[in-house]
Amino acid sequence: MSLCKICGKDIDHKTPYFSLSFNKEVIKDEKKKIIQQEEGPVICEECGKEGLPSILQNLRLIHDADTELNKKMSSLKKSIDMMDLMKEYKISGEKVGTKNQYLAKCPFHDQESSFLIDAKNKEYFCFCEGLNGDIFSFVINFDRDVKHLHTTLKQAVDYLMEKFQTK
Repeated sequence: MSLCKICGKDIDHKTPYFSLSFNKEVIKDEKKKIIQQEEGPVICEECGKEGLPSILQNLRLIHDADTELNKKMSSLKKSIDMMDLMKEYKISGEKVGTKNQYLAKCPFHDQESSFLIDAKNKEYFCFCEGLNGDIFSFVINFDRDVKHLHTTLKQAVDYLMEKFQTK
């Protein structure tokens, strides 16, 4: 038995229920091939009756309601210095321009001068693939592309809280 991610009711797997899954796909020789599949949340039949848009909206509302996570994220965004985070991952760059930006070797693609760090806005941009984001997406993308680990947003937040001891 598992619990519905929306309402929290027990789901008996002998009765109909919804299970979201995410596929990483590639087209090779004009055929679609699934190269990775990840199971997502399980939803009871009652909560799933209104369809996928409703399920996704409800999951979003539940996620947004996690005020503890939002508080931690807000605290981390204010307190973490982007260059300290980069140093933690052994990334350093040369300052470019006058806006506190740095150009570095891309940690995702191992290419020289293809990774821009915006220390002021606490963002990054990979010129190789167009990956960009904030401190949280950096941890998630680094774990996925370099360490080959699946890291959730909550895990990234917890890691940053522990590493930078922000409360």
